[in-house]
Amino acid sequence: MAEKKYIRFVVGTNREEMRAQTGVIVELRLLRESGDLPDYESKRVEEIFDWLNENLPCPPFQEKNWSRDAISWFKDSAQDMIRVFREIIVMLEEYGRPVRTITTRKPGMILYEDDYQVVAQSREF
Repeated sequence: MAEKKYIRFVVGTNREEMRAQTGVIVELRLLRESGDLPDYESKRVEEIFDWLNENLPCPPFQEKNWSRDAISWFKDSAQDMIRVFREIIVMLEEYGRPVRTITTRKPGMILYEDDYQVVAQSREF
């Protein structure tokens, strides 16, 4: 049986400290709020947010009071979610926000898991 692979998308370059990088959802929200998007792209961002809110469970970060070391990773089997995130990545990169794709087989101690993602605590990040 193949070992699972986990995937994370972050905004920033490989020269930046990992903790200083943001996730693509936060960065997409900041881009939308910047006013730089034309109306049709702002509408698409809202559609993406609506779809994610309906389809991607939200890990209980607030309720669990996890440390800042708790990081979300997609499971490599979450192809529908990853496709949506790839669309987000294209949009972010069009507006000068570089996105890195990070993969690992060992995300750390898993604190939360659903069908699409895990939240893991790792000292590496």
